Amino acid sequence: MPGTQLSPKEIAYIKQWRYDEGDGLAPSTIAIRLDRDKSTITRHLAMKSKGVWKKGEEKGRRGPARVLTKAKVATLLPKLEALVGKAKGEYEITSAMLKKSARVKVSARVMMKRLNEQEGTKWYRMRQKPTLTVVDVKDRFAFGKAYGGKNKRWWLKKVQLTIDVKFFPVFLNSKARSHVAQSGTRGVYRRKGQALTEGYYKPNPKLKYNTGAKGVHVLAGVGNGKVLLWEYIEGRWNSAEAVRLYKGPMRKVLQETYPHCRRYNVLEDNDPAGFRSKAGLQAKVDAKIDTFRIPKHSPQLNLCDYWLWKAVNTKMRATEKPWADGKKETRDAYLRRLKRSAQSLTKEEINHAAGSMKRRCLDLVAAKGGQIEG
Repeated sequence: MPGTQLSPKEIAYIKQWRYDEGDGLAPSTIAIRLDRDKSTITRHLAMKSKGVWKKGEEKGRRGPARVLTKAKVATLLPKLEALVGKAKGEYEITSAMLKKSARVKVSARVMMKRLNEQEGTKWYRMRQKPTLTVVDVKDRFAFGKAYGGKNKRWWLKKVQLTIDVKFFPVFLNSKARSHVAQSGTRGVYRRKGQALTEGYYKPNPKLKYNTGAKGVHVLAGVGNGKVLLWEYIEGRWNSAEAVRLYKGPMRKVLQETYPHCRRYNVLEDNDPAGFRSKAGLQAKVDAKIDTFRIPKHSPQLNLCDYWLWKAVNTKMRATEKPWADGKKETRDAYLRRLKRSAQSLTKEEINHAAGSMKRRCLDLVAAKGGQIEG
């Protein structure tokens, strides 16, 4: 045929014969079929060698052929995981490091975009978790296997009280309340350039903030679907305070709540300052309290740690939200409101949170004692 310009129909035939049918026809064979000069066909194929229907690329995709194929992207994930495993969290693995390791020919930006599209991998802030020793992992795995078969009813019946100690800052004016409320905000939808506008940023949690009032330690105890114990510790949390609380308020509330029990099963962490001190251990013997011990470095197994403290803070912030900016509060009033917020938590909420222990134990087994959610 005269001329060198190929028609759309001829181009379609070339695509079919060259790429869609088996190993593809040779340019000379295609030229004979189309009654064209071989140089016209080879020139066209050279121009389209990186085109949409290059052999091995995705059919139906428009635009230039991808140098980073799906198969190549699939190999990036194990390489990334190997780099992260080697780093052990001691340094960041950058996209440049992954590109060098994988020896890809595209830019790091394109590589990470394709990895996100295909594997859902993107940059996240690292979770903050307690460091686990080999012994910790072993103990957590054993705990999960021992109690993974216990249902919600068992946990609610066998553990009379779950206790923990926490330091609460005290916020008495609108400025301090605004600070703590902003600190708890996760994020905001915004346009580019709004990051430094008021309402679009929050205080740095690493910087110390003077609330203008003395904070307080609280020993809380949850059991029988209620916050049974909420005791303030004005001084230091130590063995002397542990003895006072074990023999006094804790023993009293256990006797009143469980009058038919001769001994009491209390879940607590491994705090050496009070719970595990020599005087604290003897006080528990005197008060007929048996310790339901959980593994070290396992806040996911203490109801107060994984649920109560956050629930109380949420109640406090919800109460303060409609207050006028100039409203002030005395420290005693704040502490009374803090206790009311804890004791207003419903039985359904508490039992639901306590019932998650079965799932947490099973998660420990699945993780072989490693880190779990919650």
